[in-house]
Amino acid sequence: MKKPAPVPATAEDDDIDVDLLEYLQTLTPAQRIERHEAALELVRALRKAGTEHYGFDPRAVASAGDGEG
Repeated sequence: MKKPAPVPATAEDDDIDVDLLEYLQTLTPAQRIERHEAALELVRALRKAGTEHYGFDPRAVASAGDGEG
């Protein structure tokens, strides 16, 4: 039986970027939405580039093999 992982004493002990969290808390909801939309645009561009490079959507092949797609 495995022992549970020790609980970190602080967020820094668990490699959480506290400075980033504090910065993100200073953003307004509109600013958070802008950041989200920019990240989503990047993901979509990367997916499109991958599809153009491979000639197909690699996610479609992966999901067809795992029985979920």
